[in-house]
Amino acid sequence: MSLRRHQVASLEPSSEEELHLLDLLHTRLTDSLQSLLPSPDSKTPSLSLTLSLAFLHKLLDALLACESDFKSLLLLILSRNPSLISRPPLDRAISDFLDRAVKSLDLCNAVSLSLHSLRHWSRHADIAASALHRPGPPFTPPQINRARRALSKLMCRICSAKKHLQAVAAGLSTPRSGESGSSSVLALAVHTISTLLHFSMWMMVASFPCGSGEVQPPPPIPTATRHMPWALALSRLHEKIGEDMRRERKVGGLLVSAGMLEETLALERISRELLKLASNGEELEAAAAELAISSGKLDEGLGPFERKVREVFHRLVRCREEVIRCLGDSTSSSLSSVDHV
Repeated sequence: MSLRRHQVASLEPSSEEELHLLDLLHTRLTDSLQSLLPSPDSKTPSLSLTLSLAFLHKLLDALLACESDFKSLLLLILSRNPSLISRPPLDRAISDFLDRAVKSLDLCNAVSLSLHSLRHWSRHADIAASALHRPGPPFTPPQINRARRALSKLMCRICSAKKHLQAVAAGLSTPRSGESGSSSVLALAVHTISTLLHFSMWMMVASFPCGSGEVQPPPPIPTATRHMPWALALSRLHEKIGEDMRRERKVGGLLVSAGMLEETLALERISRELLKLASNGEELEAAAAELAISSGKLDEGLGPFERKVREVFHRLVRCREEVIRCLGDSTSSSLSSVDHV
């Protein structure tokens, strides 16, 4: 018998269908988190975790899939016992979840604004690269000046993200767990989706540029979470992210301005190199070519990721509306029970 089933096997009864859906949610999250970890078969010795737009896209896909599993379980349980979410301790857990969803919506909006700024980065990088990366005679002063102006604007953009990105994630707290039966099943599900939502939002905060100082290490996994089936995979992700942050701080020194996103780290590193190089020579042209490639990768990943963030936003809106509707049904059910007494 699984850990989930053992935890909810006593007192208030739970159906096999409820337990199956909880297992499905936990299994999906475990598999999704493990798929984000570097493969042990990787040829890269350091097994570093690449925080790229593709990585974040995959993480948000996992969030959407788990949200769907969570909602199926929520609706199943409440179709049988509508008043469950209006009783302690679930009432507090649900209230926290609704508040967390609102903060996550704010964060999605802020990330969308940051993505819009990244498009300006890409344009400035293209201008600099096109001014320097061209066949023909040695670089002329006008070419160099044009490239330097574009690079200066790009570097200013690197510190333009909103400070409240980190504040939104800092307000996400772990919900309480239930006690037994269907109440415990639902509380464990709320705990699971809330933890994933917290982690997903924090990952976007860590990945995108913030002008509010160094990106902080991932938040510690709460003691109440460590017994969950997916806790080990989440803990390993935390460890890898922390290692990458320490390595970038020691070797690259880029965390203060650029976040941890692979595409923006590459743009900042190459831009700084270009600003330091002499006004002619093969090194300058090679760096300009590298800048053009990095800019192209950023531009290529922005569109799909913007659409994914938008999808997460609308899904959270619908999920929150569904939970509020369930709360209304719970209140009506309670009032109806009182009337019949």
